[in-house]
Amino acid sequence: MAVSGSSHNHGWKSVATGKLIDGFSFHPKLAEWLQTYTNIPKEAELEILEVSCGEVSCPTEETMIVWDKQKFRISRKKENISKMDVDLSWKRFNEKD
Repeated sequence: MAVSGSSHNHGWKSVATGKLIDGFSFHPKLAEWLQTYTNIPKEAELEILEVSCGEVSCPTEETMIVWDKQKFRISRKKENISKMDVDLSWKRFNEKD
């Protein structure tokens, strides 16, 4: 069965790199919350990737933090991440192991 309408792709885009100890310019509290609620090493080189879709009918917004072959995903745009998002996403991340 063919699906009508236009399709679109969601690709991950690298938006920042750095270490937890240095913080992130796009979010004043994110590094602090990651240090509090996760065991991501403070000195690890992190890459922040984001995927979002500009279409109103497609609510895809997600952030991924990558370090040492680990991928931690949070279902929110990087600047809108809350303390609860970090805590709940980390618990889900640990359950998959």
